[in-house]
Amino acid sequence: MIEKTEGIVLKSIPYKESSNIVQVYTKDWGLKSFIIKGGRKKNAAIHSSLFQPLQLLSLIAYVNPKNNLSQLKEVNILRNLNYIYCNIIKSSLAFFLTEVITLSLKEELKDEDIYSFLYSSIVELNEKEDKELKDFHLFFLYDFAKALGFEPSHLSPLTSTKQERNDRLSLFLDFYKEHITNNKHIQSQEILRVIL
Repeated sequence: MIEKTEGIVLKSIPYKESSNIVQVYTKDWGLKSFIIKGGRKKNAAIHSSLFQPLQLLSLIAYVNPKNNLSQLKEVNILRNLNYIYCNIIKSSLAFFLTEVITLSLKEELKDEDIYSFLYSSIVELNEKEDKELKDFHLFFLYDFAKALGFEPSHLSPLTSTKQERNDRLSLFLDFYKEHITNNKHIQSQEILRVIL
């Protein structure tokens, strides 16, 4: 069955000689994995370069409910996110957000409100000025936890110094580890401690 949706790229893994398997959080199916046959070939119909972390895509796919791995028929970029991919601060934040999202979402979770929140957060990250980004990850962690049903009401995301920001990040990540990520540790936090 051929179906259409949109999605947020979370992970792309090389598969065999020239293919990729990509994990996408879709608006209509929740987390879904797709095989991109020949995606690393120069003349590929669907090139693997489309699947950058957090890229927003429209998708037409052959979906088989009995198979966890679907095949993409057509892919188009929904929003230009060049400001994320060519900016070290934004790309580091994108790497962090991707890890948080991947560890937090469950396979069976399909939720248009969560999808809309993630979509708007990615667009916001792309469009904000660098000077507005110092607490972006903290606000994201707060709002994402709330969207998932785990409101960290005792944590404030607003900080005034780098030390306070790092301390607050540790508190948020402890909260995520205990309530959301099943005790999985978020590794990319160390990058943010340096650049923000």
